[in-house]
Amino acid sequence: MKKALAIAAVTVGLGFASLPAHAQGYVVNGRDASRAEVQLLVSHGAQPGKWLVDGYGISAADTGHKMQQPAAASSSRKCWYVLDVQLCD
Repeated sequence: MKKALAIAAVTVGLGFASLPAHAQGYVVNGRDASRAEVQLLVSHGAQPGKWLVDGYGISAADTGHKMQQPAAASSSRKCWYVLDVQLCD
């Protein structure tokens, strides 16, 4: 009897271990997250949703809202950059 219960427990455990990651609601870089990616996101406190994971870290995926760049000021001044410092006449 104990042997049958042990086999049943292992079978149920393997069944839960093989659940697809998309069932958990995580999407990484436009595709369903792998089990390792889900573990990484959960360890960082990320909620289910769309995420970007790259060499810079973890960030929320684009939600469709684009930030607008500030309009270039139309001036007659001549400006240039020297060592990332803007210089103008």
